[in-house]
Amino acid sequence: MQNSIKPDLKSFIKNEIIKNAKKIKGKHAPISEIVNNTSKILTIENIYDLRNRYRNYYFFIVKNFAKTPKLRYFLATSLANSSSDLLVQIARDLAVKNDLKLIQYSIFPKTFRIQLLILKEVKEIKDFINLTETLKSYRTEFRDKLDKIRNLVENE
Repeated sequence: MQNSIKPDLKSFIKNEIIKNAKKIKGKHAPISEIVNNTSKILTIENIYDLRNRYRNYYFFIVKNFAKTPKLRYFLATSLANSSSDLLVQIARDLAVKNDLKLIQYSIFPKTFRIQLLILKEVKEIKDFINLTETLKSYRTEFRDKLDKIRNLVENE
């Protein structure tokens, strides 16, 4: 049953997501994932900017460190265009509470700007549809926290 799901997801990604997306060119740095207290490297195969359909969303196609599945898919949204330790601390609670991955990553390799991204793995077609709304709500919650902090600092 699981083998029949994977080709459906693959064709959905190819026909619905990647078809209208802009591929971000360049050599991308790998991301790491901690599995059983060891760091595993996930090599980035492609990154797509989903700007045409979803603003501030990126789609990562990653080579898996395990043999199956061969590729893994992640949907990410940008929380901040320029990351800092303070922003990571603010977003950390949100990421841990909702089982999301929080990374500082340079989407565009030729620029030195490191963005703060929140990402989640897409395992099924319905995951992708629900995930866009979920990540959008987390992004607005993060922005609200930043506004509260800004207002506290201004009122001091």
